[in-house]
Amino acid sequence: MNQTTILKTFESLNISEQIELLLTYGHQLTVLARTAYEFQGPGVEKPRLLRDINEINHRIYPQVHSLINNKKPDFTHTDISSWISGEDRNEETQKTSIQAFERALSLCNT
Repeated sequence: MNQTTILKTFESLNISEQIELLLTYGHQLTVLARTAYEFQGPGVEKPRLLRDINEINHRIYPQVHSLINNKKPDFTHTDISSWISGEDRNEETQKTSIQAFERALSLCNT
């Protein structure tokens, strides 16, 4: 899945479906972020991945807030698809983010 596919998928959804997908995607990102943790320890083995995921969520949740409150969204669909595709991020972040998006799609009724 690439940015163009993600963009087309997102643009095909109504507002309610966008909210559901973004919330589910954000949750799936947190699930996959656990791979950055030290195995059975308190530390972090992949700080770059954890930071990148946090930055993606930092942008996704204000978008959800805007959509829920019928405000003009903070970001464009192109912006959203860029973050989800992991554009300008390393390969591990891209793979993790796209995996979270694919999981979210399979869990949502879209």
